[in-house]
Amino acid sequence: MRRDDSLGRRLLLAASVFIAVALVIAAVVIGFVLHRFVQGQIDQRLDTQITFLASMLHGNGAGELLLGGSADGPPFDRPARGWYWQVSGPRNVLRSRTLGAGTLDLSTLSLPPPPPPSPDRAGPPPRPADSPGPNDQALHYRIQRLTIDGMPVEIVATAPRAAVMGPLGEAMTTLGLSLLVLGVALVLAIVLQVRLGLRPLDRLRCAVADVRAGRQERVPEDQPVEIRPLVSELNALLKQNAANLERARAHVANLAHGLKTPLATLSVALSAKSAGNRELTDLVDVMERRIRHHLGRARAAALSGPIRARTPVAPALATLGAVLDKVYAEREIVFALDVPADLAVACEAQDFDEIAGNLLDNAFKWARRSVEVRALAEDRSVVLTIDDDGPGLSTGQIPQVLQPGQRLDESAPGFGFGLSITHELVELYGGTLVLDAAPQRGLRVTLRLPMAQHGN
Repeated sequence: MRRDDSLGRRLLLAASVFIAVALVIAAVVIGFVLHRFVQGQIDQRLDTQITFLASMLHGNGAGELLLGGSADGPPFDRPARGWYWQVSGPRNVLRSRTLGAGTLDLSTLSLPPPPPPSPDRAGPPPRPADSPGPNDQALHYRIQRLTIDGMPVEIVATAPRAAVMGPLGEAMTTLGLSLLVLGVALVLAIVLQVRLGLRPLDRLRCAVADVRAGRQERVPEDQPVEIRPLVSELNALLKQNAANLERARAHVANLAHGLKTPLATLSVALSAKSAGNRELTDLVDVMERRIRHHLGRARAAALSGPIRARTPVAPALATLGAVLDKVYAEREIVFALDVPADLAVACEAQDFDEIAGNLLDNAFKWARRSVEVRALAEDRSVVLTIDDDGPGLSTGQIPQVLQPGQRLDESAPGFGFGLSITHELVELYGGTLVLDAAPQRGLRVTLRLPMAQHGN
């Protein structure tokens, strides 16, 4: 059995093998019992015939045996059917009419040793044998040796082997079909039992998938007794990981504050001096960008990446749009939102609010009359487009405003603040941010972020 086989396959295979072996053993045992029963019925019939013959035999005084009546009753009245009897005395042989001119040759028979005499019998009981008879017909023999009127007598009664094997074959055929139906029914019952028994594991898998996708914080405790300890361990592990993540985020925030403040002070001090310190100023800018970049990656790693995070897009954008609509209420900007209700990004809620908030704030700030937002799912990603009818950006300004560490109000006057930070945050989640001209007029921002996983 391969190690990668499922539990259900293992249980089903083991149960099927056990059922098959049990049914085969049952068939063998029942067949043996039926054979003994049918054989016993035939032997009883032959023994009755021997007893009947012995009761009618007597001597004539000259050493010959005589039969006082007819002993060819059914089924010994059927010619060539195998139901024969024969009585051998010292001087003569009596036989059934069904034998005709034939004779039962007992010289080739291999008889078992005689059983001990029974107290309720006058002589030893009959002994069985199996051998071909007249016309090479397979016969079952019952042979008894007695003494009648002082003469040794051997009485033989036979039955065709078909009388045993025929009923036994019919019974075994019926038994085999019955056991086959029983086996199929048992296997189907095992399949149903395995499915029902493993269903809690499937529910547990779905619950863990929900936790992994960010739809739940913990695995539900309402589980079968056998699985409950595993669920408790999983929840304890999730709680411990959450505490570790919170500590990691706090350390990242402290490190960011501890490094950025001295760098900002150093940058201001260098800027206040002569232009000869331009190289040092550029070096400080590079250090600040790299610190921001790697602290952002550390923060994303502390959040276990974008896999577990899940933020619905439509509610977040609707909330941001309502806030900005109040902020820019005097300009009466029309905000149009076309986002599917079930669309979600694999991004922390506060990070998505920061990304979308900066982009929408820029759109509202420079729009003349309208801001349109659309979102759709594409190749396991969420594609968000924000169009405004403002003055837009020139082709040369677009790469400039996205440079790390640059601020829009410094590199391109009149166009928002914090776009470069937004760009870096998008990259941390494995997304892309593209600026282009809107189809009508103004600026189009195309944001692509990974889509949150759906539970099964």
